[in-house]
Amino acid sequence: MAGTPDPPPPPWVSRGEMWFGLLPVRRAPELPPDLRPLGGRHRIAVGVVRYREGTLRYDELALGPLVRRGRRAGLLISRMWVDDPVSVRGGREIWGLPKEPAVFDWSADGTSVTVRDAGGLLAGITFGPARRATGVLPSLPLPLPGFGGEPGRRLFVPGRVAGRPRREALTVTAWSDRLPPLRHGRARPALAVRPFRMAVPAAVPC
Repeated sequence: MAGTPDPPPPPWVSRGEMWFGLLPVRRAPELPPDLRPLGGRHRIAVGVVRYREGTLRYDELALGPLVRRGRRAGLLISRMWVDDPVSVRGGREIWGLPKEPAVFDWSADGTSVTVRDAGGLLAGITFGPARRATGVLPSLPLPLPGFGGEPGRRLFVPGRVAGRPRREALTVTAWSDRLPPLRHGRARPALAVRPFRMAVPAAVPC
């Protein structure tokens, strides 16, 4: 990525807002031979993050199945888009993540976002209160693990997040045919952590 500044070294420490949910897909995603499925095969995780303070400030959309490798478990980040070129470079070089550039268009009240890349529309997603009111969990540090790299050069990303998770609705309103086809657009379960504190250290070869 010629002309892009060097990314900051890890750990990347951030504060912001995040939403996470599991979406049902019509076909089970194909997994690399070194990974095994975790939970249902016909679901993928979707995460939307707004990094508002910290090492870098940017927005992010990530997709992938939940997997395990030996005793380690986490999200296989198979697709990821961000709106900052330094984050693109850092994700690829430090953690082996397939980050790609995109544009995030948020509604004025922050309850919906449309994501586009060079190929056009990727996704439209809305957020809102859960159908059933639930309490807010205590603020605790929680693991947020993921896998990057590729077979033979697999990397484990031992991220950690702190905040008060709460149940919130995450609904897909638009979805590109370049993405895994969905059975429906309502994520179950879906959680939000607003605000969060996150630290992502260097990747661990595994």
